[in-house]
Amino acid sequence: MTATSPGIPRQLSHVALRVRNLDRAVDFYTNVVGLALRNRRDSAAFLGIRPDASHELALFALPDSAADPDPEAVGMYHIAWELDSFEDLVTFHNRLLAHNAHISGYNDRGHNVMFFDPDGNELEVFWEVPRELREQANAPGGKPLPRLEH
Repeated sequence: MTATSPGIPRQLSHVALRVRNLDRAVDFYTNVVGLALRNRRDSAAFLGIRPDASHELALFALPDSAADPDPEAVGMYHIAWELDSFEDLVTFHNRLLAHNAHISGYNDRGHNVMFFDPDGNELEVFWEVPRELREQANAPGGKPLPRLEH
């Protein structure tokens, strides 16, 4: 399948989340996650990292009384962002810790971190280990892959 296949999406454009406090959510997604605020309206904000897109994350305000996301209901489980390197993962993890973010877990390989935004939406950042490094690590006498310490 190619990018020019008729009727087939070429990539995910954006995710839209409902949040209770737009200011708090914008602060979290800019200062903790690292997204840039692209546009802001009374009840919506649009953030992103790709220079070729208007946004990848849209935030829409709900009242403070809105219910929490329900982990037992059908719906979104989490949003994930891929990082370029293991060092980026360590830097991101340290930023989560510095902001006292609610971390929900790690994979058993030590290459991701799961965490919640202030409204209880689960998020993930991960480093996809390059195939060459996996092969080197699995070779006899291979150097172990780095692991996120937590």
